[in-house]
Amino acid sequence: MRFSSIFLAFALILGASGAWAADLAPVQTILGEWQDAARNNRTVPYKIYYASQTAGARPVVIFSHGLGGNREGSEFLLSYLAANGYVAVAVQHPGSDTPAVFGDLSAATAPGSIDRGKIKTDMTQAMSPSVAVDRFRDIPFAISMLADMDAHDATLRGRLDMEHVGMSGHSYGAVTTQALAGQRFPLGTSFADPRIKAAIAYSPSKPRTGDATAAFADVRIPTFHMTGTEDRSPIATPDMKPEDRLVPYHEIHGADKFLLVLTGGDHMVFSGHRFRGPANPKDDRWHEIVQRASLAFWDTYLVGKPEAKIYLTGGAFARDLGEDGRFEFRMR
Repeated sequence: MRFSSIFLAFALILGASGAWAADLAPVQTILGEWQDAARNNRTVPYKIYYASQTAGARPVVIFSHGLGGNREGSEFLLSYLAANGYVAVAVQHPGSDTPAVFGDLSAATAPGSIDRGKIKTDMTQAMSPSVAVDRFRDIPFAISMLADMDAHDATLRGRLDMEHVGMSGHSYGAVTTQALAGQRFPLGTSFADPRIKAAIAYSPSKPRTGDATAAFADVRIPTFHMTGTEDRSPIATPDMKPEDRLVPYHEIHGADKFLLVLTGGDHMVFSGHRFRGPANPKDDRWHEIVQRASLAFWDTYLVGKPEAKIYLTGGAFARDLGEDGRFEFRMR
């Protein structure tokens, strides 16, 4: 009993002082595809990260890739979350994924090989309203499929805590996340899913049309917005300036919210890879920050760890961040 009390006190001190969570277990992955009969058997590929050594049902974090991405994106983040006790699920969106935008995957990932003219042509369809709606509907479908896997899958039965589901995504995936969190679109359309309890938007976006205050008025779950001072749009259309990515944070007023702006951070920091040119020398440091901040947020709102909330709001995370970024938050 005395040892347990000392260990608990030590853990609380670590959380409050800035050290935050080490990997708990080796991570395994499952690749597969779901078929949505309600949408003409639409195929939705997925990649699930989990640590087989963790016992019991674990909270689920869903991740939506950016335009031209796929289920292999942001592995640095999803594998880290899985190693720390989460089931992380990368959902791939046909119509705005790698095949739809770039065609040949090998050509898309070779430095300097992207034909920007081809990308611009493909963007018209990949960013159409119908493709966006399909993206948004992929997530509720994925949640339902995960619930079924928790009930019936030989590997994942009983491993998924479907009462504690978080939504996240990068770029176009951040827009998808904003939609599922409650952002309204033209004509008042809402895609909010009440099964989602918290959300992280990596490279969030302001609404393309309409009033931003009205668009975010219905967001009622905690949100974390992560961007960088150089987080511009990687394509000519649509143009997105770094300051535009702050709009969702400033316009959400109905729940706890957090903002991280990485000093010098660009758009590709959050994807975990770069299509063109060498890696940024600060990528490893930025990835460490993103991992730590994301885990503390999920631990706060999906697990309910008080020490995680203290870490974020009590100054420890800001000290860990130092001059590598700016951090602020507003609590309801």
